[in-house]
Amino acid sequence: MNEFMKPIPVLGIPHFNRPDLLVRCIASIDTPVDTLVVIQQGKREDQLFSVGGGLLYIATGLSAVEVPKCVGMLVIITHPNAGCAGAWNEIIKLFPAPWWLITNNDIEFKPGDLAKMVHFVESGNREIAKAETDSLAMAYGNHGASWFGITAHGVRAVGLFDENIYPVYLEDCDWDYRAKLAGARVMTVEGLLAKHGDEKSGGSCTIRSDEAIARRNMETHGGSFVYYRQKWGGTNGHEVFKTPFDMPGVPVTHWSFDPARRARQQW
Repeated sequence: MNEFMKPIPVLGIPHFNRPDLLVRCIASIDTPVDTLVVIQQGKREDQLFSVGGGLLYIATGLSAVEVPKCVGMLVIITHPNAGCAGAWNEIIKLFPAPWWLITNNDIEFKPGDLAKMVHFVESGNREIAKAETDSLAMAYGNHGASWFGITAHGVRAVGLFDENIYPVYLEDCDWDYRAKLAGARVMTVEGLLAKHGDEKSGGSCTIRSDEAIARRNMETHGGSFVYYRQKWGGTNGHEVFKTPFDMPGVPVTHWSFDPARRARQQW
């Protein structure tokens, strides 16, 4: 197989609500994938399950959805809401790989998008043997952190996503800033056409599809900004500190889980 036609080692999709968009996302996969991982977040009525045969079932009365034949294995993991960072980390930790493709459930890939991402990341990974310090750490799609490829080199250099930023928003800004401090290369893949959200929202559907969640998100979002300023001395794009919490000698990869903060932010 041509090295630029390698399959995606792991494609991970955190899922919280809107199973119709999850179905759309999976149906749009048109490039070989070794392992497709769906992270079912929270205790919701639209529970996912599989009984083999390449079928994904959603317990809301929707018909079984056939997983594209280019997908080698489907894994569904169900647990309480780990948040965005926690779900991303779970995909990375449980499925070792040279790189991972992670996407929102409300992304619809257009033909050729995933092949372009594979080509870009595999090209970047070839440079690791030459000069790891300048090798590709993360490749964004055309909607920022709504879908991206992250490399094993990026995880080594920058670390996992900070799960104190919960349940969502700013975890990508935190990682980007740490990547900048670590000298790790973050790039955007050009020429991609993936769709984000639906016609009504024009963007992320997780929050906008549930009024109660939207109200709670306004509170937790503010809490994430407070944490971010404490950690970096300024808001995203205006950071001051060169180490987490301005602590001398602490590496950028470091974060320590705060259970009290999680309890305050819990959805």
